[in-house]
Amino acid sequence: MRRSFIALLAFAVSAFGQSGEWGSRGVGRRFVVRGEQIFAADGRGVAVYEVGQGGGGVRRAAVVETRAESLDLTFSSDRDLIVATRDGIDRYSVGADGSLTANGDHIDMAPTAVASNGHHVAAAVPDGVTIWTADLANVVSRFAIAQPVSRLAWHGETLIVGVPAIGIYLVDPTGSREPSIISENARDLAVSGDTLHVAAGVNGIASYDLSSDVAPRFLNRADAGDHNYAHVTATANRLIASEDPDAITVFAIDSTGPVLTNRFKEPVRVIAASGTRLFLSGTILDEWGLPTETGAPLRVFDLSNPATPQMTAEFRDLAGPVSGVATNGSLAYLVDRPYFRVIDISTTSSPRELSSILIDDIGDRVRVRGNQAITFGRTNVHLIDVSDPYAPKVLKVFRTRGGIPSAADFARNLIVEANQYSGFHVLDFANFAEPVQIGGVKQHFFDLTTDGSDVAYAVGWQVALDAIDIADPQTPRITQSFVIGPVYSEVASLTENHPQLLVVQTLSGVRVYSLADPRNPLETSFTPTALVNIIVAEDDAAYLARPGALDKMDLTNPMKPSVAATGIRPISPSQLAVKKGKLVIADRYSLRVFGPDTPPPPAPTPARRRASHR
Repeated sequence: MRRSFIALLAFAVSAFGQSGEWGSRGVGRRFVVRGEQIFAADGRGVAVYEVGQGGGGVRRAAVVETRAESLDLTFSSDRDLIVATRDGIDRYSVGADGSLTANGDHIDMAPTAVASNGHHVAAAVPDGVTIWTADLANVVSRFAIAQPVSRLAWHGETLIVGVPAIGIYLVDPTGSREPSIISENARDLAVSGDTLHVAAGVNGIASYDLSSDVAPRFLNRADAGDHNYAHVTATANRLIASEDPDAITVFAIDSTGPVLTNRFKEPVRVIAASGTRLFLSGTILDEWGLPTETGAPLRVFDLSNPATPQMTAEFRDLAGPVSGVATNGSLAYLVDRPYFRVIDISTTSSPRELSSILIDDIGDRVRVRGNQAITFGRTNVHLIDVSDPYAPKVLKVFRTRGGIPSAADFARNLIVEANQYSGFHVLDFANFAEPVQIGGVKQHFFDLTTDGSDVAYAVGWQVALDAIDIADPQTPRITQSFVIGPVYSEVASLTENHPQLLVVQTLSGVRVYSLADPRNPLETSFTPTALVNIIVAEDDAAYLARPGALDKMDLTNPMKPSVAATGIRPISPSQLAVKKGKLVIADRYSLRVFGPDTPPPPAPTPARRRASHR
């Protein structure tokens, strides 16, 4: 359980009543091998896998959820695991069976990488590298670096700092000597004995002798020119390098250096090796570079014969990412690529899946109105019948031939869509065998919402917010345009306190507009924000989410809205929805649910019994 869960419960009791989670899964970011155990920083936290010898399979022995997105991990001793998350460094005690227990240590910072040699722990932070004693009790030294660090590693008492497009620094943590510098495009590092291997992008795999850390000696360079290496791992006689998203190269290491033995295709973003085994995790990227997970957070390959690598085992899990969600208050409609799922959230603390359908080209976001849902985000708009939550079905699909990102919403009996390549489209899904565009505006749009009837509000990426009148759907027209640096927008419904409102997250803050005249929004307030939020609105409240925080904006008086922290800490939110006081978050690694219990969906209709023949 993530340690912030106590805070979540405390907030839920005071504000939402209760909370729940469905579909927890991880996406590999870094592996550390310890004997027959693989420790994985997987975004949601740390997963521990036991890997049997000789193709004996993979078993997940433990999972712990960190309070923020996990990025990297390292052992500072056999029983101490250091984990880098987006908001700090945490420390866990490790049992012989791989069990993890948080020991309460937390250093508040924003690390991107960690490494330990047993005596010191180093972390890459925004302004450089900080080095502590192994127990994190004392800072030993700080090393300033202006550029982002890709990887940290140790060779004895020397810290190796890789900086892409800049070079490699060999740092004495005591500061007794100036760092040595190697000029390489250090996208990744691997230390094997006294040899440093560098994944240097198109410059191949560069190897250096570290027998003298003061004077590293260049050994050789393999495979430069035709490949763009992003990751590297090594054992005593194997070197494995990979290119995003799905190319792996295996080298044998002899007295002359790496010798190419094989190339093969496999989704790969994380690699580690031990003996003759390769451990990897990968992500499938579409033509736009958008992710779909493989459903195998760990795969094991046997490299006994490096010319013919063999996959010997894998662990299967939910894939994802959980990228989109809509709700009617009792059901959540989820995009969990490549699936569209219907989740019963009526009992908040125990969400359960009712159904799912596979949609190969499904988008990342979803909206729902009545018995219909639409998915969008990757240029296509799928219209889905959700009248039977136990058997949703795709009715029609419109292919925009545009580009990402794209957005869509319901308007009257129409659907509107917008994207930054092919513009704004008014779509008729009802009166034609296949959906037809019946009107449009040539413009570059990123986001879109509607007032539910005759006006759409389209966001030109970080430039202008346009109000578009679609009363005549064949000739939509822009009635107002505001150059405000918009990013996301949502409509808050009419209440006794205010008319419909348009809530817009801009690059500098949240602007609220009155929609008393929907075609001519009137700004009522501006609330500065330091960071960009994903937003959702209903009635007298808007919710603003970003990694690590969810705020509530009180819209009772839209001229003076107030913002308060909720205590909820999303890990990586991508879409929010709220209905009847029930808030749901598509949080990449799971669906998060907050609010009171609501009426359950009807039970499924029993299958009709076949009539007996007389």
